[in-house]
Amino acid sequence: MFSILNEIGNNSHFRTTAVVLASIGSAAGTYILVAITGYLSFGNSVGGNIVGMYPPGVPATIGRAAIVMLVVFSYPLQCHPCRASVDAVLKWRPRSQTSGTEGSPHRHPLLGPRGNRTPEPMSDLRFSIITTTILILSYIVAMTVSSLEAVLAYVGSTGSTSISFILPGLFYYKISSPDSPTHRGLMKEDDEADDDLSENDDDEGEGSLSRSLTESGLLLRSKKHWRKALLRPLSLALAAYGFLVMVVCLITNTFFIASH
Repeated sequence: MFSILNEIGNNSHFRTTAVVLASIGSAAGTYILVAITGYLSFGNSVGGNIVGMYPPGVPATIGRAAIVMLVVFSYPLQCHPCRASVDAVLKWRPRSQTSGTEGSPHRHPLLGPRGNRTPEPMSDLRFSIITTTILILSYIVAMTVSSLEAVLAYVGSTGSTSISFILPGLFYYKISSPDSPTHRGLMKEDDEADDDLSENDDDEGEGSLSRSLTESGLLLRSKKHWRKALLRPLSLALAAYGFLVMVVCLITNTFFIASH
C-alpha cells in the first residue's frame, strides 16, 4: 500500500480507494468465477490445482499459459516488498525511550524520506545478497515441493493469519500503549484541537452556546478515552485469536497432507 501511494500519480483518498476497489474487486471476481466453474465441472472431487484437472486442449493450454504469465510478473512484485522487509528487519535496532519522536507523529510520515528523516539507500552489495538469498530459497522450495495445494495451504496458514489478525492486533496494542511516543503525540494533538475549539468559542462570546460546545467536547473526549481503553485489550485478543487460528490450520494441513 505504501508503494502504491508513493508511485501513483494522483494519490488522493478518492483515487486510492478506487484503485483498491478495482484491484480487489477484479481479483475477487476472478476467484469466484474459477471457484464456481470448477465446482460445476468436478463437484466435491475438485483438486488443489484445478487447471491440471482439465483434459489437454486449447482452453487448458490458455489457462496454463496464464499461470506462467502470472508467475513471471508476480514474482518481482513479491520479491520487492520481501527484500525491503528483510532489509528493514536487519537494520532494526531497539530505540531508547529518550529518543522518541517529538511533537506530532504526522510530521514524520511513513511514506518516503520526509520530515527530519534522511533516506537510507540500500547498498549494491546488500541488495545483491538479499535478492540472491530470496531467489535461492524460493528456487529450492519450487524444486522440492510438487504440490501447489500444500504451498498455498501453508502460506495461507501463516502469512494470511499474520497479516489479517496477528500483526494488526500487535501493532495497535503497541502503538496505543501510554508509554508509546506515537500515542502521546496523538493524545497531545487531540487535546490541542479541543483547546483550540474552546478558545474559539470563548472569543466569539456566545455564552450558553460556548458552554454547550465545551460540554460536548468533554463528552466526546471521554468517549474517545473509553473507546481506546476498550480497543487495547480487544487488539490483543485479536492477535491471540489469529495465533490460535494459525496453529489450528498448521496442524490440520500437516495431518491432511500426511494422510494423502
